[in-house]
Amino acid sequence: MLITNTDDAIIAETERTIDVKFDDIITAEQAGVYKPGLEGFHLARNRLGLKVSQIWHAGFGFKYDIVPAKKLGYTTVWVNRQAQARPGRVKETFLVGDMRTLAYLVKGIAASI
Repeated sequence: MLITNTDDAIIAETERTIDVKFDDIITAEQAGVYKPGLEGFHLARNRLGLKVSQIWHAGFGFKYDIVPAKKLGYTTVWVNRQAQARPGRVKETFLVGDMRTLAYLVKGIAASI
């Protein structure tokens, strides 16, 4: 599932342009607020029907993804593509440098379950 700070029309065009179909998308338009507001995260959790302990949130934006997801008790993965210093005292659960490493992390953890 994708939680995005865009509207429905823009993300629909983006899906067509990149030729990727997401299972589900929560837009800022649907949530009524931009991240780091929590409404999109709550909407996603309700649609997924999962317990907090079952949710992982991965994102590039520390302030907009990791901080709110951590506040909600989610497992977090900061995809720190530009090797930035961690802003503030919040700490992600996992840190990776790119999407490929994120895929390896998820695959490795899934194999150990």
